[in-house]
Amino acid sequence: MFLRTAFLAAALACLCASAQAAMRAEPVDFMGIPFGKEYQPGKAFACETDSEEGLKCVRAGDDLHLHGVPLKSLSYLFMYKRLFTVDMEVDGRENFDKLNAEIANRHGKATKLSGGMLTWTGKQVDIMLYYDETRHTGEASYVFKNLPCPVE
Repeated sequence: MFLRTAFLAAALACLCASAQAAMRAEPVDFMGIPFGKEYQPGKAFACETDSEEGLKCVRAGDDLHLHGVPLKSLSYLFMYKRLFTVDMEVDGRENFDKLNAEIANRHGKATKLSGGMLTWTGKQVDIMLYYDETRHTGEASYVFKNLPCPVE
């Protein structure tokens, strides 16, 4: 679902990187899970295979809020034993706007891409926001972009 959009946005963000300002206070983890370091989801996670190397997981004990904004859903994708993406949804334009304001307050001004996607570009992690008018749902992703890919 949103993963394809995240990959496309990450590719577009890379193309536009020279024109973007650096993200302030780049996240090093998400709810205690580090970006870029090996991590094995424990018993608190319910996971299913998402691809040959990926595990899509949810964690039952997670507080479904980000920066005080209620989340409709929250999932993690682990690739090569590392946190690769965190995907979230929020209900309605009001919650989306609050989340956008909170992320901008923490990380600086977003870059707006064609199609309405907002991005914050870091050295290790990018943040992407998009509001789907049809579903009245905001989508947010944190993407670790320096994932090591093993050579076969």
